[in-house]
Amino acid sequence: MRSFLLNSKDIKKDSFIWNMIGSMLTAFQSVIMLAILTRVLSLYDAGVFTIAYASANLFLNIGKYGMRNYQVSDVKKQATFQDYLISRILTTFLMILVSVVYVVYASASNDYSFTKSLTIIWMCIFKVVDSIEDVFLGMYQQENRLDIGSKVLTVRMFLTILVFGSGLFITKDLLLSLIITTVFTILCCIYLIAITIGHFDIPKSKINKKNIEILLSKCFPLFLGAFLAFYIGNAPKYAIDSQLNDNLQACYGFIAMPVFVIGLLNNFIFNPIIVKMSRQWNEKDFNGFFKNFKRQLLIVLGITIICEAGAFVCGIPILSILYNTDLSAYKNELLLLLLGGGFLALSGLLVTVTTIIRCQKHLAYGYIIVSVLAFFTSPIAVKHYEIMGAALIYTVLMLLLCIIFAGIFRVASKKRML
Repeated sequence: MRSFLLNSKDIKKDSFIWNMIGSMLTAFQSVIMLAILTRVLSLYDAGVFTIAYASANLFLNIGKYGMRNYQVSDVKKQATFQDYLISRILTTFLMILVSVVYVVYASASNDYSFTKSLTIIWMCIFKVVDSIEDVFLGMYQQENRLDIGSKVLTVRMFLTILVFGSGLFITKDLLLSLIITTVFTILCCIYLIAITIGHFDIPKSKINKKNIEILLSKCFPLFLGAFLAFYIGNAPKYAIDSQLNDNLQACYGFIAMPVFVIGLLNNFIFNPIIVKMSRQWNEKDFNGFFKNFKRQLLIVLGITIICEAGAFVCGIPILSILYNTDLSAYKNELLLLLLGGGFLALSGLLVTVTTIIRCQKHLAYGYIIVSVLAFFTSPIAVKHYEIMGAALIYTVLMLLLCIIFAGIFRVASKKRML
């Protein structure tokens, strides 16, 4: 296993391939888990899984703290790996604390069953592994070995999905399967990191409290942005959780899954060139930087058009088969959500390039404005128009983010080039 993870004949090629595979498994983790779940358990259980997964991923943003792109683009190594690691441990502890507080509050206000509350808590623990692992994979990428990090991610994701599916078939119980899978993925992560980290020469250094404070301060706007962005994207799910029922939650979750395909495809093409674009900007190669940026814009547009065309022709039949549920009534909602997915990918691109030019603190204003709108408008839209209302408000919110971020990047980049 160690030889497979560390050896590479062509690092650049392997980085692209394994980053693509790892990113796809990460994005489709919930898709595959949910597809298995709908064949073993009920639509109600699928709804519980949907809101649990959405909540866990929301709090995962606290754990990751928006630090990965900042770490990878730290080409001058102004902070040590130990600084990043201690910072991540602190934010992950906060992630766990906030998760528990939220579940207690949501259980009381939405009248959750004890099993549903425990499922959400265990899903949050399940996602803690993603937070801690990410800081190690960020260091691997920073050292130009994205291929190693991507292989580690791929192996763990594949085995985790396999264990979860097997657990469901054997136990016929969502909560028990989730507990088993969580324990497994923790042990798997520890093993894979242990056999790969020795490949890197990590200078030993004392804990630098000042550097940690600087990191937490610098990345706070990124954390706030990532957290609010995820909240905005999932606001319709929280509105469904409070206004409708778990069966409709499951149906919305089914048709919303393809949305992230656009962002996924964009990410595995864009991730390998983050370091390159960071160097172009630092070396004042603005022509090269903006050439790569415009190329990515065209990729987002192309992927969105292809996904829309595919969904129009065969999206609903495929999703109905995949999730063992008749979704024929939701074709328009699917197409609308995919358009919102295009805006989501574009906003992600704008966030990344704005981070590279170190103007990320301004992004918080856009997230705050749109999240406030999401908080007040999502319940109203869902209450009156149910799933169509959820799809419509999602797309409008993503469009607003793009408009605001495009304005911020345009103004900030011009100022930085002076």
